Amino acid sequence: MKTILCIAARLLAVLVLAGPLLAGVPVMAQESLVAAKQAGLVGEKPDGLVGFVKDEVPADVRSMVDRVNAERRKQYAQVAQSTGQSLAQVQAVAGDRLVGATPSGQYVMNAAGRWTRK
Repeated sequence: MKTILCIAARLLAVLVLAGPLLAGVPVMAQESLVAAKQAGLVGEKPDGLVGFVKDEVPADVRSMVDRVNAERRKQYAQVAQSTGQSLAQVQAVAGDRLVGATPSGQYVMNAAGRWTRK
């Protein structure tokens, strides 16, 4: 029972620390990310990163996604280090939250690796 409580406490810490995922990303990139999601160009993946829904994506969108994902990876690594969780665990928890928070009509990648409109 104590082990379960420790795991639950660590996961809660991951959720709390991984909450403001875009806090380090400039406002302009956040706005661009929202616009790209609304246009159906990109979506959230189960690993907590942004992926390309379509093959043909403008260079500026690709660059923005690279910046957002780099910042997310950096934050995930910090959370993993501070909580003792693996990077994969942190990314999975963040991915669940981000996919769950995605508004209807936008794309998310399912467990099978397919893009679906939420």
